[in-house]
Amino acid sequence: MRRALNFLLRNWPLKLGAILLATVLYSGLVLAQNVRTWTGQVPVDGIRPPAGATLISELEPVTAVRYKAPLDVGVLGPTSFSATVDLSRVDSVAGGPPVSVPIVLIALDSRIQIVDFQPREEQVQLDPVEEREIPVSVELATVPDGITTGPAQLDPETVTLRGASSRVNSVARVVACVAIDASALNVDRDVDLTAVDANQNQVPNIQIDPQSVHVRMAVAQQIANRTLPVVPQLTGVPAAGYQITSVTVDPLVVDVAGDAAVLSQLHNAPTAPVDITGRTTDLEAEVSLALPAGASINGSDKVRVMLTIAQETGTQTYGIGVSLSGEQPGFTYDVAPDHLNVTLGGPRLALASLDPTQLVAIADVAGLPPGTRAVPLTLQPPEGLSVVALDPAQVTVTVAPPPSPLVGSPLPPS
Repeated sequence: MRRALNFLLRNWPLKLGAILLATVLYSGLVLAQNVRTWTGQVPVDGIRPPAGATLISELEPVTAVRYKAPLDVGVLGPTSFSATVDLSRVDSVAGGPPVSVPIVLIALDSRIQIVDFQPREEQVQLDPVEEREIPVSVELATVPDGITTGPAQLDPETVTLRGASSRVNSVARVVACVAIDASALNVDRDVDLTAVDANQNQVPNIQIDPQSVHVRMAVAQQIANRTLPVVPQLTGVPAAGYQITSVTVDPLVVDVAGDAAVLSQLHNAPTAPVDITGRTTDLEAEVSLALPAGASINGSDKVRVMLTIAQETGTQTYGIGVSLSGEQPGFTYDVAPDHLNVTLGGPRLALASLDPTQLVAIADVAGLPPGTRAVPLTLQPPEGLSVVALDPAQVTVTVAPPPSPLVGSPLPPS
């Protein structure tokens, strides 16, 4: 008994300290594993929606998470958790009732053990995805006093809406809101679009394609309108030996609006420059009109310019000889004159490259009896050229028969 008491009392301060340390560590471990509550918000994401469907209900966040975790985990936040709802088994019905879907919440730190969270379910609605074309309308912001605006020109004039069918069908208009400058500058810029319902409220989560349109509008202190002819502006010249044979535009005239003082100086609506330098073939191009500041087109500012380009044509005269065809054996033929001038017409390049020694006028003497007669001339021109004139057009041909044998002439020796 005494030995046991001595053992207990020996180094008693150290033993008491060890007992106190063990108690503190055990208490900390127990406290660390106690259930705690985090009251932040964890966003809920909808995953795996059915093909051709979109989520139209707002997903409420998880707002209370009960968990266990060691003390060294640190401060928790929304990024400490991931919350999702699986939409793969939810039917997509336009205007259908909400469906309860369980929320899956996980901690991104494996040391955190989730005990409970709220809410446990989401009420979700899926709508079929729908597309719809709709024209764009222009709304003007406050127009400064003394400023007049012309009609708006839009490119494109219609856009495509895409989204949940209930939202797409609720869109009454797609609006381009245009601000007017007090300095009366013409509008010529891209403007973002907004989808609104019949009450002029913006319809959310609607995809608009394209998201903006180009708006052109005449703005002036005094608006005037004129109809002007379209005049192509050509720069450069075709290749050597080629020429423009016709120029047409479509449309022929355009309606122009703008400041009255500016329009009074216009006599036509010029196009942007069309370069024809070195061309040898026809040209068809769509070009813009180049109007001065203060004037704009009522309609599209694009026109089609069509040019016909061909080789330059002309005539050239060559001196050539005469050849006979159809001559009879033994007959003699005297031709007067034995040369003439031929004038050919066609592309100048072909005329310039022609070798005149290859040209021959033909007089057909087949079947001509002895005597003197006028015989017309013919000439086959090279391909692509034509005969304009032969000078003279005929020649005089004298035909002599072969000489007759003399009567009584001695026979040649055998």
